[in-house]
Amino acid sequence: MKNEKSTYLFFRLHDEIFGVNVNNIVESIEMQELTPIPHTPEFMKGVFVFRGHVVPVIDLRKKFMIEEAPPGQKRYIIISSFEIKEEQQTMGFIVDKLIDVVSLSEYDINDFPEIGSRYNIEFVKGVVKYKDELTIILNIEKILSSVEADIIKKATSNVNSEAHKQEENE
Repeated sequence: MKNEKSTYLFFRLHDEIFGVNVNNIVESIEMQELTPIPHTPEFMKGVFVFRGHVVPVIDLRKKFMIEEAPPGQKRYIIISSFEIKEEQQTMGFIVDKLIDVVSLSEYDINDFPEIGSRYNIEFVKGVVKYKDELTIILNIEKILSSVEADIIKKATSNVNSEAHKQEENE
């Protein structure tokens, strides 16, 4: 039903506002120290342990080809859980600032203009007007291509395997 409301978390990356459905969000936290993982895409900043699980973390500025955040700028990680290829995946997304939690109906979300956009239409659900600013609503589960998701999953699995081996040897 199109009139049902869903709740979205709005956040800022550089000078743009984005929103994601809170159904996909586990928690949002301040930036953590990350362990870099070799042989992963440049936008994967590393991993950290969250509630006993190794979580890969993506820098959305890098993924969306937005200039890097200034050194020392406070940033946040949105921890999200969603399904990729019928498998549950937990991932962190680095954002600049958490802005608001907003309730929207499907009627509030307009189609995203495909022409003239620097964002891949695959991971954009649409746009809404929020406080006189255009806000891009993301399909968070589609931000990564299946190839990127496989690379990150494999790298994270390798880190998990190494951590378990170390625990067994101690």
